[in-house]
Amino acid sequence: MQQTLLALLALMMATFFNFNQMQTELQKQRQVVRSEMEQMALGVGMQTMEVIRARAFDEATIGGTEDRITDPTEFRGSFGGGMDCQAFGGSQTCDSVGDFHDMTPSTETFETPEFDMEFTVEVEVRYLDQGMNVVPGPTFRKEVVVYVQDAGDDPFLAEPIQFSEVLSYY
Repeated sequence: MQQTLLALLALMMATFFNFNQMQTELQKQRQVVRSEMEQMALGVGMQTMEVIRARAFDEATIGGTEDRITDPTEFRGSFGGGMDCQAFGGSQTCDSVGDFHDMTPSTETFETPEFDMEFTVEVEVRYLDQGMNVVPGPTFRKEVVVYVQDAGDDPFLAEPIQFSEVLSYY
């Protein structure tokens, strides 16, 4: 009887040890998938930033100006907001950086040889002062923050990846 109990105890301990090993491996695999998702999201964020960076700094600078703007109050003080930008499959021309602020969220696809992954992209634009603090009025610096989250009902990423860049007019 004692040998049977000891054998059962040994079997339970081996099962428990094996279960812990499997849990550890599963956590490692989840971390690898999460890291890959973060890399793909960062790639989508960088592509989005390239599209935004290619636009005019402000509505006042579209098409080039004969004289360089030397006073930030000459810039348009507010941003577009809620636009459905053509650059991301929408119908509206977003021709300056501020037009992308709070744009209609777009779904961008990251393509791989094996599969395609969709991400939701949102953009926030805000003015910065010389100390890189957010200010309400126009300045020569704008911070563009791109938020990228994997699309779907059960996302891998717990929170969106944030990719930001400061653009200046000089």
